[in-house]
Amino acid sequence: MRIPTWRLGLTSGAVVLLAAAGIGLAAAADAPSSAPAGVAEAAPTGAPGATGAPGATVAPQRVRARELLGERAALGARLLRLGRHIVHVEATVTDRDGKLITIWLDHGTVQSVGSGSVTITETGGGSQTLKTDAATIVHLGKADATLADVTAGDEVIIKSRVDGGGALAKRILIIPARSS
Repeated sequence: MRIPTWRLGLTSGAVVLLAAAGIGLAAAADAPSSAPAGVAEAAPTGAPGATGAPGATVAPQRVRARELLGERAALGARLLRLGRHIVHVEATVTDRDGKLITIWLDHGTVQSVGSGSVTITETGGGSQTLKTDAATIVHLGKADATLADVTAGDEVIIKSRVDGGGALAKRILIIPARSS
């Protein structure tokens, strides 16, 4: 049976888009909540021609750093809105050594957290049980967290690596509850 080319292109495009969204979510969770290191606040300077009275102007580099942080926060917010619609994504990619690996992105509500595993309920009624270990990275919004911070009822997005049929959670993003 031959699969139409347009269907293969559409499917592969969707997989790439969803994988990029998952990577973007992980990057947004790692984004600093303050100005990047090395960007110093400029001392206030007077207006041109002023007689020594300090003004309220800020160096152009500092203004651009603020704009970039605002753009990054806006991108993170858009990716999070997209991420809330993900249920389960499976992608095969190459690692740093060029080997093929399978990555899962799962979004759902934590059903239970046990020693060495977390079970989530996905939209549509499905559930996934994913192994965890000491190397599993956990974020609560933009802040670092631990596996002890993952509790039943939390909305999470989990990036896992599949090896030998079992999935090991590499990153867990706990999505903070929406404010009313």
